[in-house]
Amino acid sequence: MTRTTKMLSRLLIHLMILVLSSVIWWPGLNDASSFENLSELHLKDTSQKVGSMFESLTPVVDGVHAKVSSAFNALLGDNYLPSAEVDGQKDVPAKEFFTRLWSSPYFVSMRAMLEMSCVRAILAIGWFAFLSPILIAVVIDAWVVRRLKYESFAVHHPTLYQAALSSPTVLLICAFAVMLMPWFIPAWIAALFYVAFLMSIHLIVSNFHRFG
Repeated sequence: MTRTTKMLSRLLIHLMILVLSSVIWWPGLNDASSFENLSELHLKDTSQKVGSMFESLTPVVDGVHAKVSSAFNALLGDNYLPSAEVDGQKDVPAKEFFTRLWSSPYFVSMRAMLEMSCVRAILAIGWFAFLSPILIAVVIDAWVVRRLKYESFAVHHPTLYQAALSSPTVLLICAFAVMLMPWFIPAWIAALFYVAFLMSIHLIVSNFHRFG
């Protein structure tokens, strides 16, 4: 049990390093326009899929990028300036420094990358909510399996339970790393993440038991 926990902790540390490296690495290799084009491509693809089922949701999907951009504008506006009342002349160097910093090609590309990841995250959350009945069905099925194990005195698997318990966190970190990638993410990759998440939930519920 302790060995499994150590291995999972090391895996989480390596995944966090991967995410941080992606945040630093990708903006230096791609310009802002490439990230913006990917955001529009994902929104167009989702709008076509959603429009075929629910036409009323198409304007909502099309306006996601604009709302994310406005949120970043509000976040990266003048909020970096000191909030205390000071001499305006003293604020000028700081404002000029941060203006040059945020307008540099690297940070413009980083902002576009973060906006793209936010757009992808919002779309993923939307699809997750749309497919939530499948999750409910998986939870009910796992509960039935657990009940059958209890009535037949079947042995639970604590190690498998611990591994499955940490898998949603691992999947979340991996998904965030994938959202930062400057490539179009096909639907089957997102489906693989969702299927892996459903499998982990099924294992958690079906193997849940009281320790000690």
